Amino acid sequence: MKKLNYFDYAATAPMREEALTSYVEAARKFYGNTQSLHDVGSAAQRVLQKCKHIWADHLQVSPDSVFFTGSATEGNQLAIRSLVKGKQGTILVSPLEHASILTVVHELKSEGFALEWLPLTERGVVDLQKTNDMLSDEVILVVCQWVNSETGILQPIEEILSLVKGKSIPVHCDAVQGFGKCTLTGWQQDVASFVISGHKFGGPKGCGVCLINPDFHWSSVYPGTTHQFGFRAGTVDIPSIVATTEAAFISLKEQHDLYANVQKLHMRVVNALPETVEYVGQGTTKSPFIVGLLGFGVDGQHTMLEANRHGISISTGSACKVGHGEAMSTLSALGYEEDVARQFVRISFGYLTTEREVENLIKWIRSYKVERDLR
Repeated sequence: MKKLNYFDYAATAPMREEALTSYVEAARKFYGNTQSLHDVGSAAQRVLQKCKHIWADHLQVSPDSVFFTGSATEGNQLAIRSLVKGKQGTILVSPLEHASILTVVHELKSEGFALEWLPLTERGVVDLQKTNDMLSDEVILVVCQWVNSETGILQPIEEILSLVKGKSIPVHCDAVQGFGKCTLTGWQQDVASFVISGHKFGGPKGCGVCLINPDFHWSSVYPGTTHQFGFRAGTVDIPSIVATTEAAFISLKEQHDLYANVQKLHMRVVNALPETVEYVGQGTTKSPFIVGLLGFGVDGQHTMLEANRHGISISTGSACKVGHGEAMSTLSALGYEEDVARQFVRISFGYLTTEREVENLIKWIRSYKVERDLR
Protein backbone atom coordinates (compact mmCIF):
# COMPACT_ATOMS: atom_id res chain seq x y z
CA MET A 1 0.00 0.00 0.00
CA LYS A 2 1.31 3.45 -0.90
CA LYS A 3 2.48 5.80 1.82
CA LEU A 4 -0.35 8.13 2.80
CA ASN A 5 -0.29 11.42 4.67
CA TYR A 6 -2.78 10.45 7.36
CA PHE A 7 -5.22 13.06 8.69
CA ASP A 8 -8.10 10.95 9.97
CA TYR A 9 -7.17 10.36 13.62
CA ALA A 10 -10.66 11.39 14.73
CA ALA A 11 -11.85 8.19 13.02
CA THR A 12 -9.05 5.95 14.29
CA ALA A 13 -5.38 6.14 15.23
CA PRO A 14 -2.68 3.63 14.33
CA MET A 15 -2.17 1.18 17.15
CA ARG A 16 0.84 1.97 19.33
CA GLU A 17 3.65 -0.59 19.27
CA GLU A 18 3.54 -0.84 23.07
CA ALA A 19 -0.18 -1.61 22.91
CA LEU A 20 0.40 -4.28 20.26
CA THR A 21 3.07 -5.91 22.42
CA SER A 22 0.79 -5.81 25.46
CA TYR A 23 -2.07 -7.31 23.47
CA VAL A 24 -0.03 -10.28 22.24
CA GLU A 25 1.45 -10.94 25.69
CA ALA A 26 -1.96 -10.80 27.37
CA ALA A 27 -3.49 -13.06 24.74
CA ARG A 28 -0.82 -15.66 25.38
CA LYS A 29 -0.81 -15.51 29.18
CA PHE A 30 -4.29 -14.49 30.26
CA TYR A 31 -6.67 -16.40 28.02
CA GLY A 32 -9.00 -17.55 30.80
CA ASN A 33 -12.57 -16.43 31.35
CA THR A 34 -12.69 -13.99 34.26
CA GLN A 35 -15.81 -15.75 35.56
CA SER A 36 -14.08 -19.13 35.78
CA LEU A 37 -13.06 -20.20 39.28
CA HIS A 38 -9.93 -22.15 38.37
CA ASP A 39 -6.44 -20.62 38.46
CA VAL A 40 -6.43 -19.65 34.78
CA GLY A 41 -9.69 -17.75 35.20
CA SER A 42 -8.50 -16.20 38.44
CA ALA A 43 -5.34 -14.93 36.72
CA ALA A 44 -7.48 -13.22 34.06
CA GLN A 45 -9.69 -11.72 36.77
CA ARG A 46 -6.65 -10.28 38.56
CA VAL A 47 -5.52 -8.61 35.33
CA LEU A 48 -9.01 -7.17 34.83
CA GLN A 49 -9.01 -5.76 38.35
CA LYS A 50 -5.54 -4.29 37.88
CA CYS A 51 -6.67 -2.53 34.69
CA LYS A 52 -9.75 -1.19 36.49
CA HIS A 53 -7.51 0.25 39.21
CA ILE A 54 -5.20 1.86 36.64
CA TRP A 55 -8.17 3.52 34.96
CA ALA A 56 -9.54 4.59 38.32
CA ASP A 57 -6.20 6.29 39.02
CA HIS A 58 -6.26 7.97 35.58
CA LEU A 59 -9.80 9.26 36.09
CA GLN A 60 -9.61 9.74 39.87
CA VAL A 61 -12.68 7.60 40.47
CA SER A 62 -13.57 4.34 42.21
CA PRO A 63 -12.39 1.12 40.47
CA ASP A 64 -15.94 -0.23 40.84
CA SER A 65 -17.19 2.52 38.51
CA VAL A 66 -15.00 1.37 35.58
CA PHE A 67 -16.50 -0.94 32.94
CA PHE A 68 -15.20 -2.20 29.61
CA THR A 69 -17.29 -2.53 26.45
CA GLY A 70 -16.76 -3.62 22.86
CA SER A 71 -16.71 0.00 21.65
CA ALA A 72 -17.56 3.54 22.67
CA THR A 73 -20.75 3.19 20.63
CA GLU A 74 -21.82 0.30 22.83
CA GLY A 75 -20.68 2.20 25.92
CA ASN A 76 -22.80 5.22 25.02
CA GLN A 77 -25.87 3.14 24.38
CA LEU A 78 -25.51 0.93 27.46
CA ALA A 79 -24.81 3.88 29.76
CA ILE A 80 -27.79 5.92 28.57
CA ARG A 81 -30.18 2.98 28.67
CA SER A 82 -28.87 1.88 32.08
CA LEU A 83 -29.47 5.32 33.58
CA VAL A 84 -33.05 5.74 32.30
CA LYS A 85 -34.28 2.14 32.62
CA GLY A 86 -37.43 1.96 34.74
CA LYS A 87 -37.95 5.73 34.60
CA GLN A 88 -40.23 8.08 32.69
CA GLY A 89 -39.52 11.65 31.71
CA THR A 90 -37.53 13.96 29.49
CA ILE A 91 -34.02 13.51 28.10
CA LEU A 92 -32.13 16.68 27.13
CA VAL A 93 -29.57 16.08 24.38
CA SER A 94 -27.09 18.23 22.50
CA PRO A 95 -27.94 18.17 18.77
CA LEU A 96 -24.21 17.79 18.00
CA GLU A 97 -23.89 14.28 19.45
CA HIS A 98 -22.23 11.28 17.83
CA ALA A 99 -24.41 8.92 15.78
CA SER A 100 -24.33 6.28 18.51
CA ILE A 101 -26.09 8.67 20.89
CA LEU A 102 -28.50 10.16 18.36
CA THR A 103 -29.59 6.62 17.47
CA VAL A 104 -30.31 5.52 21.01
CA VAL A 105 -32.15 8.70 22.07
CA HIS A 106 -34.41 8.47 19.03
CA GLU A 107 -35.10 4.84 19.95
CA LEU A 108 -35.96 5.94 23.49
CA LYS A 109 -38.30 8.58 22.09
CA SER A 110 -40.15 5.87 20.16
CA GLU A 111 -40.40 3.94 23.44
CA GLY A 112 -42.20 6.80 25.21
CA PHE A 113 -39.50 9.08 26.57
CA ALA A 114 -39.70 12.79 25.78
CA LEU A 115 -36.72 14.14 23.84
CA GLU A 116 -35.68 17.79 23.81
CA TRP A 117 -32.60 19.38 22.23
CA LEU A 118 -30.22 21.54 24.21
CA PRO A 119 -30.17 25.05 22.69
CA LEU A 120 -26.93 26.29 21.14
CA THR A 121 -25.42 29.74 20.87
CA GLU A 122 -24.53 31.13 17.44
CA ARG A 123 -21.05 29.68 17.91
CA GLY A 124 -22.28 26.13 18.48
CA VAL A 125 -21.84 25.98 22.25
CA VAL A 126 -24.64 24.90 24.59
CA ASP A 127 -26.54 27.98 25.77
CA LEU A 128 -26.30 27.71 29.55
CA GLN A 129 -29.07 30.18 30.41
CA LYS A 130 -31.61 28.55 28.12
CA THR A 131 -30.52 25.11 29.31
CA ASN A 132 -31.04 26.14 32.92
CA ASP A 133 -34.59 27.21 32.04
CA MET A 134 -35.25 23.68 30.70
CA LEU A 135 -34.22 21.87 33.90
CA SER A 136 -37.56 20.80 35.34
CA ASP A 137 -38.58 17.89 37.57
CA GLU A 138 -39.42 15.99 34.38
CA VAL A 139 -35.80 15.84 33.23
CA ILE A 140 -34.20 12.46 33.96
CA LEU A 141 -30.98 12.77 31.95
CA VAL A 142 -28.79 15.36 30.22
CA VAL A 143 -26.53 14.17 27.40
CA CYS A 144 -23.69 16.36 26.17
CA GLN A 145 -20.40 15.49 24.48
CA TRP A 146 -17.05 16.95 25.50
CA VAL A 147 -15.45 17.48 22.06
CA ASN A 148 -17.42 17.50 18.82
CA SER A 149 -16.08 14.91 16.38
CA GLU A 150 -16.69 17.07 13.28
CA THR A 151 -15.61 20.54 14.35
CA GLY A 152 -13.60 20.08 17.56
CA ILE A 153 -15.87 22.50 19.46
CA LEU A 154 -15.61 21.95 23.23
CA GLN A 155 -18.75 22.04 25.32
CA PRO A 156 -18.87 23.58 28.84
CA ILE A 157 -19.32 20.34 30.77
CA GLU A 158 -18.29 21.84 34.11
CA GLU A 159 -20.85 24.62 33.76
CA ILE A 160 -23.57 22.15 32.78
CA LEU A 161 -22.75 20.10 35.87
CA SER A 162 -23.08 23.27 37.96
CA LEU A 163 -26.57 23.81 36.55
CA VAL A 164 -27.79 20.35 37.53
CA LYS A 165 -26.05 20.31 40.92
CA GLY A 166 -28.57 19.70 43.67
CA LYS A 167 -31.25 18.58 41.19
CA SER A 168 -30.18 14.89 41.08
CA ILE A 169 -30.15 14.98 37.27
CA PRO A 170 -27.48 12.66 35.80
CA VAL A 171 -25.25 13.88 32.99
CA HIS A 172 -23.83 11.51 30.37
CA CYS A 173 -20.71 12.62 28.50
CA ASP A 174 -19.16 11.15 25.36
CA ALA A 175 -15.47 11.94 25.88
CA VAL A 176 -14.15 9.95 22.92
CA GLN A 177 -12.54 12.86 21.04
CA GLY A 178 -11.12 14.46 24.18
CA PHE A 179 -9.48 11.75 26.27
CA GLY A 180 -5.71 11.56 25.90
CA LYS A 181 -5.69 14.84 23.99
CA CYS A 182 -7.43 17.55 26.00
CA THR A 183 -6.87 17.95 29.74
CA LEU A 184 -9.43 16.63 32.19
CA THR A 185 -9.94 19.05 35.07
CA GLY A 186 -11.82 16.79 37.48
CA TRP A 187 -15.38 17.09 36.20
CA GLN A 188 -15.29 13.41 35.17
CA GLN A 189 -15.85 12.61 38.86
CA ASP A 190 -19.23 14.36 38.80
CA VAL A 191 -20.82 13.08 35.59
CA ALA A 192 -23.09 10.06 35.85
CA SER A 193 -21.39 8.33 32.93
CA PHE A 194 -18.37 8.96 30.77
CA VAL A 195 -17.26 7.03 27.66
CA ILE A 196 -13.84 6.59 26.00
CA SER A 197 -12.69 4.68 22.89
CA GLY A 198 -9.32 2.91 22.87
CA HIS A 199 -8.60 3.12 19.16
CA LYS A 200 -8.76 6.93 19.17
CA PHE A 201 -5.45 7.18 21.07
CA GLY A 202 -3.47 4.15 19.86
CA GLY A 203 -5.27 1.23 21.47
CA PRO A 204 -7.01 -1.61 19.61
CA LYS A 205 -10.40 -1.39 17.97
CA GLY A 206 -13.06 -3.25 19.89
CA CYS A 207 -12.54 -1.79 23.36
CA GLY A 208 -14.43 1.04 25.00
CA VAL A 209 -14.11 2.28 28.57
CA CYS A 210 -17.20 3.43 30.42
CA LEU A 211 -17.38 5.14 33.79
CA ILE A 212 -20.66 4.77 35.71
CA ASN A 213 -20.70 6.95 38.81
CA PRO A 214 -21.90 4.87 41.79
CA ASP A 215 -23.68 7.95 43.16
CA PHE A 216 -26.30 7.48 40.41
CA HIS A 217 -28.70 4.55 40.16
CA TRP A 218 -28.51 2.41 37.04
CA SER A 219 -30.16 -0.87 36.01
CA SER A 220 -28.81 -3.65 33.83
CA VAL A 221 -30.10 -3.41 30.27
CA TYR A 222 -30.01 -7.20 29.99
CA PRO A 223 -31.38 -8.90 33.14
CA GLY A 224 -29.45 -12.00 34.12
CA THR A 225 -26.13 -10.65 32.85
CA THR A 226 -23.34 -11.69 35.22
CA HIS A 227 -20.20 -10.13 33.72
CA GLN A 228 -19.14 -6.72 35.06
CA PHE A 229 -21.96 -6.51 37.61
CA GLY A 230 -24.51 -6.88 34.83
CA PHE A 231 -23.47 -3.78 32.90
CA ARG A 232 -22.39 -5.66 29.77
CA ALA A 233 -23.09 -9.19 28.60
CA GLY A 234 -20.33 -11.35 27.19
CA THR A 235 -16.89 -12.68 28.07
CA VAL A 236 -14.47 -9.92 28.95
CA ASP A 237 -11.75 -9.30 26.32
CA ILE A 238 -8.63 -9.17 28.49
CA PRO A 239 -6.05 -8.62 25.68
CA SER A 240 -7.96 -5.60 24.30
CA ILE A 241 -8.43 -4.15 27.77
CA VAL A 242 -4.72 -4.54 28.60
CA ALA A 243 -3.68 -2.95 25.29
CA THR A 244 -6.13 -0.07 25.71
CA THR A 245 -4.90 0.53 29.24
CA GLU A 246 -1.29 0.59 28.03
CA ALA A 247 -2.14 3.03 25.23
CA ALA A 248 -3.98 5.27 27.70
CA PHE A 249 -1.00 5.35 30.07
CA ILE A 250 1.32 6.44 27.25
CA SER A 251 -1.18 8.95 25.86
CA LEU A 252 -1.66 10.66 29.20
CA LYS A 253 2.10 10.75 29.76
CA GLU A 254 2.64 12.43 26.37
CA GLN A 255 -0.53 14.53 26.39
CA HIS A 256 0.94 17.92 27.31
CA ASP A 257 3.69 17.84 24.67
CA LEU A 258 1.36 16.36 22.03
CA TYR A 259 -1.24 19.07 22.61
CA ALA A 260 1.35 21.83 22.21
CA ASN A 261 2.73 20.27 19.02
CA VAL A 262 -0.69 19.66 17.46
CA GLN A 263 -1.76 23.20 18.31
CA LYS A 264 1.15 24.49 16.20
CA LEU A 265 0.30 22.15 13.32
CA HIS A 266 -3.36 23.12 13.57
CA MET A 267 -2.60 26.83 13.28
CA ARG A 268 -0.14 26.18 10.46
CA VAL A 269 -2.99 24.67 8.43
CA VAL A 270 -5.59 27.28 9.42
CA ASN A 271 -3.30 30.22 8.66
CA ALA A 272 -2.49 28.76 5.24
CA LEU A 273 -6.11 28.27 4.14
CA PRO A 274 -7.29 30.18 1.05
CA GLU A 275 -9.71 33.01 1.83
CA THR A 276 -12.56 31.12 0.19
CA VAL A 277 -12.25 28.17 2.60
CA GLU A 278 -14.15 28.46 5.89
CA TYR A 279 -12.73 27.12 9.15
CA VAL A 280 -15.83 25.80 10.96
CA GLY A 281 -16.17 26.76 14.61
CA GLN A 282 -13.77 29.68 14.49
CA GLY A 283 -14.15 31.88 17.55
CA THR A 284 -15.12 29.03 19.90
CA THR A 285 -13.01 27.05 22.34
CA LYS A 286 -11.86 24.09 20.28
CA SER A 287 -9.70 21.01 20.37
CA PRO A 288 -6.70 21.58 18.05
CA PHE A 289 -6.87 17.95 16.97
CA ILE A 290 -9.80 18.57 14.59
CA VAL A 291 -10.20 21.03 11.71
CA GLY A 292 -13.56 21.20 9.92
CA LEU A 293 -13.57 22.96 6.54
CA LEU A 294 -16.16 24.28 4.09
CA GLY A 295 -16.00 26.21 0.86
CA PHE A 296 -14.25 23.99 -1.66
CA GLY A 297 -17.28 24.39 -3.92
CA VAL A 298 -17.83 20.68 -4.52
CA ASP A 299 -19.25 17.76 -2.59
CA GLY A 300 -17.05 16.72 0.35
CA GLN A 301 -16.88 13.16 -0.96
CA HIS A 302 -15.24 14.48 -4.12
CA THR A 303 -12.72 16.51 -2.13
CA MET A 304 -11.91 13.50 0.04
CA LEU A 305 -11.39 11.24 -2.98
CA GLU A 306 -9.22 13.83 -4.72
CA ALA A 307 -7.10 14.12 -1.58
CA ASN A 308 -6.78 10.35 -1.44
CA ARG A 309 -5.66 10.29 -5.07
CA HIS A 310 -2.81 12.59 -4.05
CA GLY A 311 -1.81 10.44 -1.08
CA ILE A 312 -3.65 12.40 1.63
CA SER A 313 -6.22 10.81 3.94
CA ILE A 314 -8.96 13.16 5.16
CA SER A 315 -12.66 12.51 5.75
CA THR A 316 -16.14 13.89 5.28
CA GLY A 317 -16.81 13.46 8.99
CA SER A 318 -17.46 10.60 11.38
CA ALA A 319 -16.81 7.18 9.88
CA CYS A 320 -19.64 5.75 12.01
CA LYS A 321 -22.26 6.92 9.52
CA VAL A 322 -22.18 6.39 5.79
CA GLY A 323 -21.76 9.50 3.68
CA HIS A 324 -22.63 12.82 5.25
CA GLY A 325 -25.08 11.64 7.92
CA GLU A 326 -23.40 12.93 11.06
CA ALA A 327 -21.58 15.89 9.53
CA MET A 328 -24.88 16.98 8.00
CA SER A 329 -26.71 16.82 11.33
CA THR A 330 -23.90 18.71 13.08
CA LEU A 331 -23.69 21.45 10.46
CA SER A 332 -27.48 21.71 10.29
CA ALA A 333 -27.53 22.27 14.05
CA LEU A 334 -24.93 25.00 13.54
CA GLY A 335 -27.19 26.73 11.01
CA TYR A 336 -25.65 25.75 7.68
CA GLU A 337 -27.80 25.06 4.62
CA GLU A 338 -27.69 21.55 3.20
CA ASP A 339 -25.90 22.47 -0.04
CA VAL A 340 -23.14 24.19 1.94
CA ALA A 341 -22.90 21.39 4.52
CA ARG A 342 -22.35 18.84 1.78
CA GLN A 343 -19.00 20.47 1.04
CA PHE A 344 -17.70 19.65 4.52
CA VAL A 345 -14.41 17.83 5.04
CA ARG A 346 -12.53 17.07 8.24
CA ILE A 347 -8.81 17.05 8.95
CA SER A 348 -7.68 15.49 12.23
CA PHE A 349 -4.26 15.15 13.81
CA GLY A 350 -2.69 12.56 16.09
CA TYR A 351 0.43 11.37 17.83
CA LEU A 352 2.22 10.44 14.59
CA THR A 353 1.39 13.57 12.57
CA THR A 354 4.54 15.25 11.25
CA GLU A 355 5.40 18.71 9.96
CA ARG A 356 6.24 17.20 6.56
CA GLU A 357 2.75 15.68 6.31
CA VAL A 358 1.22 19.05 7.20
CA GLU A 359 3.26 20.77 4.51
CA ASN A 360 2.10 18.16 2.00
CA LEU A 361 -1.49 18.77 3.08
CA ILE A 362 -1.20 22.53 2.70
CA LYS A 363 0.43 22.17 -0.70
CA TRP A 364 -2.42 19.94 -1.86
CA ILE A 365 -5.16 22.25 -0.51
CA ARG A 366 -3.71 25.17 -2.44
CA SER A 367 -3.27 23.19 -5.64
CA TYR A 368 -6.73 21.65 -5.30
CA LYS A 369 -8.30 25.08 -5.16
CA VAL A 370 -6.49 26.08 -8.33
CA GLU A 371 -7.51 22.85 -10.10
CA ARG A 372 -11.15 23.35 -9.10
CA ASP A 373 -11.23 26.97 -10.24
CA LEU A 374 -9.95 25.91 -13.66
CA ARG A 375 -12.71 23.34 -14.22
